[in-house]
This record gives sequence, structure tokens and C-alpha cells, in this order.
Amino acid sequence: MATTTSSLTKYSVRPSGMEAQQTTISDPTVPDQFAAPSKVKGGRGTGRRVGVAVRLGHEDWARLHDLAVRERTSLQGLIVAGLSNLMEQRGLPPLSGR
Repeated sequence: MATTTSSLTKYSVRPSGMEAQQTTISDPTVPDQFAAPSKVKGGRGTGRRVGVAVRLGHEDWARLHDLAVRERTSLQGLIVAGLSNLMEQRGLPPLSGR
């Protein structure tokens, strides 16, 4: 059975040196870095919606814009659909898009 790796693998945090050699025991008092984030108290991310900036080159933006026009949707819709598919591929619930 072949395994596939994500193009996002290069961004994952890998232990190095002694961290890679040590066996860790789960400690409930230490927050899990992969646990669902808790609600933010005050400041950014507290509103009903949170803005996320995406930076694209002009050619990539033009291609996405053309796709959105052909699909009769928005760039927002394309991005949410793509991220939802990515979440589902990893066994996570899709984004609600609301």
C-alpha cells in the first residue's frame, strides 16, 4: 500500500536532537499542540467572522478569478470548498462556510 505525503509536510514541526530521542509521557497539565484551539478571550478572532488574507501572484489570482466566474461562485467559495476538502481528506469535519 503506497503512502502519500502532503505538500504541507515541509511546514510540520519535527523534533530534533534530544527531543527526537526522548520518549514523552502524556501529561494532562501540558496543553497538546494538536488539540483544538480554545476560544480567544478578547482581541482578534472574537467576532462572528474572522478575516484571513491570502496573497497570490497576479497570474494565480487571474486563474482563480476565471474559475470562480465559470463556476458562478466567489473566491471565498472556492477557498472554503478547497479547505473543506483538505480537512475531509485528513479525517476532520469540513468547514461550515458560514
